Amino acid sequence: MGWVMLLVLACRSPFATRDPEPPINQQSNWIQPTSSSYVLINLRNAIAEKNAQNYLRCLADTGKAGRRFLFIPEQSVNAANPGVFRNWGYEEERIYLNQLLLYLPKDSTSQLVLTSLRESVYQDSVILVQEYELTLRHQRQAAVGLAKTRGQIEFRLIRSLENMWYIHRWTDYATASQPTWSAVRAAFGN
Repeated sequence: MGWVMLLVLACRSPFATRDPEPPINQQSNWIQPTSSSYVLINLRNAIAEKNAQNYLRCLADTGKAGRRFLFIPEQSVNAANPGVFRNWGYEEERIYLNQLLLYLPKDSTSQLVLTSLRESVYQDSVILVQEYELTLRHQRQAAVGLAKTRGQIEFRLIRSLENMWYIHRWTDYATASQPTWSAVRAAFGN
């Protein structure tokens, strides 16, 4: 009984509430992907926020959509990196993204600008052709460059049984003399 009294006296107010701690992670701008356009918004937000979890949530995997994600690189990058892109799927995308994020300082800016070129809508899938400009301020600029990439993407999105949309197939094309997003994957995916 004596040590309980000592404990009570040592505490200022044992039954008082404390101030809440600030959140560990910043709030993300995730939108449930109930339409194909929300997937692209989520992808842009995930890149701007450097949020790997939300980026990967945009991609199909067998657990979410019953189909596997597939990335098809730009042809010249594929030829210059034999074997790197063979069967590039969800797991390879996760590895590349985690490697890339190691070199993106928290205070750096990352931005994806998409410009719609074409859209084909089907019952349970959508094909979106977009021009892109990806800006990444990473710490390996001197070694690999790639601060700004440009090209064209063909996204094939599928709808899951829960009516959520995911990128099932991602094809990258060159449109200018600048490097493409495939080059970023080749640099950070090994």
